[in-house]
Amino acid sequence: MDDDFPNKTETAPTRDSTLTFREITKDNYIDVASLRFKDSQAGNLSPNVWSLLVSRFEEEAWVRAIYADDSTLVGMLMMEIWDPTESYHIWRFMIDARYQGLGFGRRAVEFAIEHIRLNHPKAKQLQLRSTPAEGKKSVKPEDSPYRFYEKLGFREIGPPDEDGDVLMGMDL
Repeated sequence: MDDDFPNKTETAPTRDSTLTFREITKDNYIDVASLRFKDSQAGNLSPNVWSLLVSRFEEEAWVRAIYADDSTLVGMLMMEIWDPTESYHIWRFMIDARYQGLGFGRRAVEFAIEHIRLNHPKAKQLQLRSTPAEGKKSVKPEDSPYRFYEKLGFREIGPPDEDGDVLMGMDL
């Protein structure tokens, strides 16, 4: 056996995996930038590399890498937390295509909601932008995250923006 490549068996994440949310550092930013959504979801979200760039220069950006079972990077969560204006948004959020369907998305959004409630007690609402339920030119209805967010308690509260995405909110 080659000592440079030990024979280690990694267990794939499951629905029962524990999720942790970690700062993005010099040690994991390339892995976070390399996460991928399904091709059919491309019209819903900017690539993670763009999100990481934005987070570096926007002081209200709060960004975390999402890990399953302490070892497998499965997604990224970026929120806008701007206490002076009481503005709280899930700015960008994604679960890698390989790990969708395991409940990680729901649990990550629930974490975001609880994080805002616990750490920002003045917050009255958490908002986000979503492709509308009927989709848009670049996104089929079945690839829109709208229904996913709706099941978590978000409701449409604003008209589409210049990209066709609607504003959704949840009272805290």
